[in-house]
Amino acid sequence: MLYIVRHGQTDWNLNGQIQGQNDIPLNDTGRLQASNVADRLSRFNLEYIISSDLSRAVETANIIGDKLNLHVEYDARLREYDFGILTGMTRKRFDPRSIESFFKDPTYFNAELFEDTFARVGEFFKSVDYNKNILAVTHGGFINFALCYLEGKDKFYLLDKFLHTKIDNSAVLRIRDLKSGMTILKKTRFFKLPKTR
Repeated sequence: MLYIVRHGQTDWNLNGQIQGQNDIPLNDTGRLQASNVADRLSRFNLEYIISSDLSRAVETANIIGDKLNLHVEYDARLREYDFGILTGMTRKRFDPRSIESFFKDPTYFNAELFEDTFARVGEFFKSVDYNKNILAVTHGGFINFALCYLEGKDKFYLLDKFLHTKIDNSAVLRIRDLKSGMTILKKTRFFKLPKTR
């Protein structure tokens, strides 16, 4: 079973800024979230943690690992999507035309090709041993790509995911295997993530 946690809060999250692959650290709220999510994860008999190598994920993973006495490994495939020149902007500054332009041609914004991100998401998921209880600590954008990958959808569906799927900081998700899709933990139970429009 693969469990997935989005990193704890950063100041950029709080300000609504796009972080991308900028190495933004957790704030105090994010550290508390990481500690609290470790308590929620304690019942799943996790065996080890794989984390994005960006510091906000690393710190989240290390807080969880220290609390649950788990080894942490790092994997760059779990990094956030690289938004290029949009990094640092607030989402409020986007108008619909900019979003459409971005999804038509991210290279115009010096952003990562969607195909490259889907490829690393797929490589990571195929490398996981689902017979073990593993925790992956990653980012909101990665999770949106993962949802599209698991549902076999394309980049146009991805736009809908980005606009309508909210993954909170320190949210816990689960994948039983590559055929089952992703579910999200609400209180004590996992529920299938709702389909976007």
